[in-house]
Amino acid sequence: MQIKKSALTGAFAAVSLISTFAVCEKISSRGNNLWEPDFLIILGCRVKGDEPQETLKMRIDAAAKYLEIHKNVIAVCCGGIVHDDQTKSEAQAIFEGLCKRGIEEGRLILEDKSKTTAENFINAKKIIDKIKLEKTPEIAFLSSEFHLLRASIIGKKVGVYASSVPAPSPKKLRFRNYAREFFVFPEALFKRSEKTAERP
Repeated sequence: MQIKKSALTGAFAAVSLISTFAVCEKISSRGNNLWEPDFLIILGCRVKGDEPQETLKMRIDAAAKYLEIHKNVIAVCCGGIVHDDQTKSEAQAIFEGLCKRGIEEGRLILEDKSKTTAENFINAKKIIDKIKLEKTPEIAFLSSEFHLLRASIIGKKVGVYASSVPAPSPKKLRFRNYAREFFVFPEALFKRSEKTAERP
């Protein structure tokens, strides 16, 4: 009887945890950017060879649409060479994709050293801090809708308080992506923040 009660308690706790995570993901996936920022940090994603994969292409499309509407925003294209089969950095792929979609090169800044989401934020913020404005810069970041919840937490942990802009993701990969987020979310929540993004 005690074993059965423990099993039911465990099952209830698991269902509650999954439900809470699902609700938080649903809310976060809409983004919360309500005003025009000074800078848009575009988080990198998978590049194979020199070709951005579908998830990154959709981020590039969403970023282009956002930048077409918000014409005073400067974009920081983030991501280095993360995988052995890459011949082009994620940042370069984003940069070229935006240029092809009509965004002026002068509005785009490359951050091509980072290999993690935390490093995306840290290195982008270092670049932004070097650009002198008369006010504290307003920052937004753009990523796939499934990634916004975790990315927001990571950003805050490394000192980047930014609103979020959602990009859609491939439907065929959606279940896998959300399942992965569920399992890696605790690490983002409890892991100590990285102090520096620069790697030797």
